[in-house]
Amino acid sequence: MKERSKITIYDIAQALNLSASTVSRALQNNPLINDETRSKVQKAAAEMGYVPNWIASSLRKKRSNIIGLIVPRTSMYFQSTAISGIQHEAHKYGFSIMIGQSDETVAMEKELVHTFFSLRVDGLLAVASMFTTSYEHFSPFIKNNIPLVFYDRVPVDFPGYSITGDDFTGGYLATEHLIKQGCKRIAHFSGVLTCNLYQHRLAGYKAALAKYQIPFDEQLLYVHNLTTDAATTAAQELLTSKPLPDGLFAANDTSAVAFIQEARRRNIAIPGQIKVVGYSNDLSSRIITPSLTTIEQSGYKMGQKAVETIVQLINHQDDTIKVTKNFVFPVELIPRESTRLS
Repeated sequence: MKERSKITIYDIAQALNLSASTVSRALQNNPLINDETRSKVQKAAAEMGYVPNWIASSLRKKRSNIIGLIVPRTSMYFQSTAISGIQHEAHKYGFSIMIGQSDETVAMEKELVHTFFSLRVDGLLAVASMFTTSYEHFSPFIKNNIPLVFYDRVPVDFPGYSITGDDFTGGYLATEHLIKQGCKRIAHFSGVLTCNLYQHRLAGYKAALAKYQIPFDEQLLYVHNLTTDAATTAAQELLTSKPLPDGLFAANDTSAVAFIQEARRRNIAIPGQIKVVGYSNDLSSRIITPSLTTIEQSGYKMGQKAVETIVQLINHQDDTIKVTKNFVFPVELIPRESTRLS
């Protein structure tokens, strides 16, 4: 295959009989260049197929204006809303976002960390995989004082900046709501307990049970990766147990919806026989029948806050600034039909 030729500012300069420095300034919208010249240069650049070499530019400026972003999966509703907030907020500050998916594997997460470090991003936003138990592989950023901010899922004992939801309160509110709707035997679908989110949501669940003097029953705790398939398997086991639970708190909406669908296949009435609360306020929670009571955790706002934090760190790396180190978003219970009193 014939190698594609690369148009440079020197080619544009030669074509227009201008200096390379004038072309460079025109392409950067430098106010020293008059409108007529700027327009002529930019038109020629477009026609000739000029593409800026951002790597070379970042080396010269010691700034790429790019923020790396590692998420488990972009298809997750919460992450997609957070990414939207990140993208919009980053654009306001003049930054672009480069996204990588870990696919919930530590190996891919490690690879992405090193890729983004090699690409000299100005900072890194990250959501830990469900199985990340250490932040050691993020050390290239930490040791080189490149801003690193975790949001949503944070590795245990991470000493840096984080943006999270109030997962303990979310677990507490969900369980308390079920109790107030008359439930006494409440099951819990939890994510893998290497992950901070699910540790805190489980702790909130246990605290609500304790407050209302309902004993915690290990047999009612199902720990899995909260996918539709895993939740369906857990639901099949739970719905064939005796006695049946009268309530379920699921640590995400995906598993709550899977449970409702499995209950429907078995002609078990929701909320008549079992009341259900999910977590995240996914779109699915609004369109499932019955509609799902859930916990709102403000993905879009969390994304915005994550960018606001990392941009402050990028722009003031050599200064003493006041940035909240561990920002926690409040959560809200959204009551719907799945916990309605009969």
